[in-house]
Amino acid sequence: MDLNRLLRPRKIAIVGATEKETMAGFASRMFIEQCGKRREDLYLVSLKNETVFGIPCYRTLSELPGTIDLAVICTPKQTVAGLLEEAAQKGAKGAVVFASGYGETGKVEDKKLEEELIDQCQRLDLALMGPNCAGFLNFVDRVFAFGFLFHARESAGRVGLVSQSGQVCMALMESEKTSFSYVISAGNCKIVNIEDYLEFLVDDEDTRVVAAYVEGIQNPEKFAAVLKKAAEKKKPVVVLKAGRSEKGSRAAASHTGNLSGSDKNVDAFFRKFGVIRVDDLEELLSVCTAIATLPVLPRSNKLAFVNISGGETTISADAGYLHGLKLPDFSPETVKKLREVLPAFATAQNPMDLTGGSNGDTFERVADIVLEDPGIEMLITSLQITKKISDITIYDFLNGLIRHCEKEQKKPVAVVPLIESSREEEVLERLRAVGVPILPPPHYGYRVIKKLLGYTDYLETMENRTLSIVTKSEASGREPVKTALSEHESKLLFQKFGIPCPPEEIAETEEEAVQAAAAIGYPVVLKIESGDILHKSEAGGVKVGIACDEEVRTAYRKILENAKKYNPQALIHGVLVQKMLEPGMEAIVGVTCDPQLGPMILTGLGGIFTEVFQDAALYPAPLNLWEAREMILSLKGSKLFRGYRGKPPLDTEALARVLVQVSNLAAEYKDTLVEMDINPVFVYPDKEGVSAADGLVVLSEKP
Repeated sequence: MDLNRLLRPRKIAIVGATEKETMAGFASRMFIEQCGKRREDLYLVSLKNETVFGIPCYRTLSELPGTIDLAVICTPKQTVAGLLEEAAQKGAKGAVVFASGYGETGKVEDKKLEEELIDQCQRLDLALMGPNCAGFLNFVDRVFAFGFLFHARESAGRVGLVSQSGQVCMALMESEKTSFSYVISAGNCKIVNIEDYLEFLVDDEDTRVVAAYVEGIQNPEKFAAVLKKAAEKKKPVVVLKAGRSEKGSRAAASHTGNLSGSDKNVDAFFRKFGVIRVDDLEELLSVCTAIATLPVLPRSNKLAFVNISGGETTISADAGYLHGLKLPDFSPETVKKLREVLPAFATAQNPMDLTGGSNGDTFERVADIVLEDPGIEMLITSLQITKKISDITIYDFLNGLIRHCEKEQKKPVAVVPLIESSREEEVLERLRAVGVPILPPPHYGYRVIKKLLGYTDYLETMENRTLSIVTKSEASGREPVKTALSEHESKLLFQKFGIPCPPEEIAETEEEAVQAAAAIGYPVVLKIESGDILHKSEAGGVKVGIACDEEVRTAYRKILENAKKYNPQALIHGVLVQKMLEPGMEAIVGVTCDPQLGPMILTGLGGIFTEVFQDAALYPAPLNLWEAREMILSLKGSKLFRGYRGKPPLDTEALARVLVQVSNLAAEYKDTLVEMDINPVFVYPDKEGVSAADGLVVLSEKP
């Protein structure tokens, strides 16, 4: 869908124009005030008013001379369908509908009206924003189809914003921290959806960073394709995603299901595609401001803090440490150069206190020297810029900083003040002009820098990633019936995909159990074999270390007795006789299937520690060996895999292969797999492989 016809129109009609303080009145006023030379491209349509804000009105769309590109419909919902027909007859290919009262009410009649609206737009080939939206602002072409009053910037910025909340748009535009290329209040997104707007902004040359407030993902495959395009273009996408609460999570049969959840799945999805996820509007605005302002982003976590007092230096260093920022020592050559320009009582170290004996010239020369150091990637200073700066020395240091930045900037510089305050506008503009953002105080400011570092790290590894997701086929519309496979059935499925499992047999009698144990070789493990008893240990359905025939008979009888007490209705297939594995590092591998984002592969510490330590990594299928290795190394307990306190390194490569094999399984069974566990997976020393000691697969009823 070409959104230029919606967001970059030439001829615009505002239908329902008025001077009243309503969305229609605000839209009329803002466009008239801000369109400048484009006034001849604007038509006002009103049945009640001959003029609105001094502009003559037409009574109907049909009376307009020539054609239009966009109709902004500010009238009640019962008039919308007829007006869309008229607009299409006048050549319009785009429309904005402010009216609410469609499917969002939950009423049957309103849902039907919404379906009719969708059908009508498809028939008319009309790109419609809304319904129930606040419209959009195109600062590049000065098109203002927006239903709220706001303070319009004189020039376009580099941040493109799409939001499913009009009030979020207003809150962000009220800030003086940044300017926008586009602001889109998308509303219900029933015709043009959130993914379409994101794609427009990703493709837009006037937008350097894409910001989004998202309440729900409507088209996961399209969303993934747009994010892939953004990653390949190296255009940052910053998202505030609503709905972190786990209250909506389903009850899960497996450990994997308990460790994952809808919001954790979204996190994993965003990580795969390099999305910068933020926690609130302040962080959203600050990250976007930094990206839009900085000429280059920091390439690695090697920062220098340069301040003009000891207190600032200490506080900055402590705050940076708490946010994981690294302050490497300067090279000997850098130290030598700094000593030549610093006051005698200042120390050439990182972080650096320039002391009161310095001035703007000192700051400029220090910045030049520090950023020539190959071990430093970014300079941070805490200059306190207020509404009216009273300390004239601050101006002196600012001028030194600006002189440094007016030279060719190969490395970024940012100001992170220690206290929030209003800013002197002239100083803000001078710093923006040379590519220096003023970030919030350390709690937010350093988090912003950490997120920028995470994004540039991602770009370094992007080519190693699959950059796609596995989604279900068209749903049947029926609630699925979950069926848990028994352990043996689950392992047969694992083996089909090359996942190593120990030798085992099902025994329906004591004698069969003895024969199976003799064939497999002692010691063995006996387990209840039933899809109705998922937590076998809790049921007393597991006996380990069985070393002879008599122990097999005793264990067999006891397991059946315990199982019948635990669940008298359980369908029991017998007792599973399995080779007892040599002890190894216990890991968990599993899958949980997100209804929108598809199968999520999980790994972490296994066995009884799975839910105690909650140390797990999630990643959307499909994944390759590189991504599987990254998952393992991202675990807090990854040191245990690399060898710890004299222990040999483990066969992480074999575990990575299992993750890929599980991903393949999940992709093939995408329409029926609900969740699965391999817990524990024993991981042995390097080159000695892995083995699935236990497993559970839960499937849904096939359509």
